[in-house]
Amino acid sequence: MSTFADIDIRATVSASVIETFSSMLSMDIQPAAEEPPPGQGIRRMVGTLNFAGNVTGIFNVQVTFDFGRLMAAALLGMEPEEMESGNEIRDLVAEVTNIVGGNLKSALNDAGCSCVLSTPSITYGTDFTIKSLNMDRFERYAFQRSDQVVIIEVGLKEQAGADSGIDFGSPDGIGRTPHVDLEKLEALDYERRLAEAAVDAFDTLFSLKLERVVPMSGEGIDGMRCISSVRFAGEATGIVSLHVGRELSRLMAASMLGMEPAEIEGTREIDDMLGELGNILGGNLKSALTETGLRCALSTPSFTVGSDFQIESLNLERFERLEFRHENHLVFMEMGLKVSELVKVSAPPPKEARPRVEAPKPEASRDANGSVAPAPTAAAPPKAAPPRAPAAVPPAPSPAEPGPSDAKGDPSAAEDLGLAMLLDIPVELTVELGRTRMPIHELLKLRPGSAVKLARLEGEPVDILANDVLIARGEVVVRHEKYGIRITEITSRLERLKGLR
Repeated sequence: MSTFADIDIRATVSASVIETFSSMLSMDIQPAAEEPPPGQGIRRMVGTLNFAGNVTGIFNVQVTFDFGRLMAAALLGMEPEEMESGNEIRDLVAEVTNIVGGNLKSALNDAGCSCVLSTPSITYGTDFTIKSLNMDRFERYAFQRSDQVVIIEVGLKEQAGADSGIDFGSPDGIGRTPHVDLEKLEALDYERRLAEAAVDAFDTLFSLKLERVVPMSGEGIDGMRCISSVRFAGEATGIVSLHVGRELSRLMAASMLGMEPAEIEGTREIDDMLGELGNILGGNLKSALTETGLRCALSTPSFTVGSDFQIESLNLERFERLEFRHENHLVFMEMGLKVSELVKVSAPPPKEARPRVEAPKPEASRDANGSVAPAPTAAAPPKAAPPRAPAAVPPAPSPAEPGPSDAKGDPSAAEDLGLAMLLDIPVELTVELGRTRMPIHELLKLRPGSAVKLARLEGEPVDILANDVLIARGEVVVRHEKYGIRITEITSRLERLKGLR
């Protein structure tokens, strides 16, 4: 069996970065001869993914905010000074991270090192570092375009026989739908479970009393702070993170080791302590999820340390933030979670289940430490056409279409009439399972029964296109020998504009 030691990570990452910048942004970027010295106080943005499974680790894509602005402007056909908000830059960095990290995951899977990816997160600010401990292999690459630089970091560790309930060695291991107890899943009290786990961990590991602050005070952690994060991926994806100040983290490490805080000279003891604590808290939530029948795998802990940064975890539908206090020290705990729609659709319904009513979509909120609770992605269950089979979408009926006389007398009615006319235009809806490239000589060899390998892996969302523009993603649903697509994500404006290029 191959290991990731046999994989040329540099070649895989380099080819993916160069191709992504060329095809998506029309930018020529090449490996840098040498990495430039790190800048102090420079505003930058880092997209992060975590691997979980038989291989675990971390993948980072780092750019300066100025280069991110140039990249987003190139994608949207705008001038850099026209980019008024950082949302487009954030979305683009996340997309590049997904593409390059996904290609590396495919290379790992092809080599027999099976793993799944977490949802992305974005960290931005002027003073922070991101790292993951105890990696078997860590590599850092720089790519350059003029005076702008992209930094890629990869940390990997073998974790054979990961206790996830997923057969990572099987091609259909992640695609098989398990028996999930939806009633038990929906009854999970995440807030209570997280609070009890945090209080118990502080008492057991450090003999420190942690008290819950309810309602939250609205205060933040000043100065240097540490965030220990553990991500899980599979049929449930998400993150559990703990935020503590530097002074308290030193006190915790000293208590765990039976030392005085002044005896903690470096950061190694603190990092090891935070890693152990992250594993305990993340493992507690994973146990609750696996008890319902869900299968997911934990990543190794990663750490973000600094005095000026914010973190956003993307594409999550459930968010909890808890505040605690130990004497005069504040502690925060966060959880973000998303359960696969395919699991919800395929799982047996709970007894005497009532029709589910979707909650209104909340606005994302930012706390004093800069972390953002992401607004959930709306899920909708319309029927979609089979893959690559175009179908005309019928126009939606208008409840009260104004007549010609109304349009003449009322300008707003005229506008409504124009909108109603647009609703009659048929749209070709296409579902794309995946794409691939092959030389012409291989194409000519195709015969009935030939198998074509697609770039998309089994279990990953399929693309839904309207008139060849990506508008949503979804998962294949099979019922009564017929199949359709369950919409799980509506694409952002950035992605739709990208499709119009």
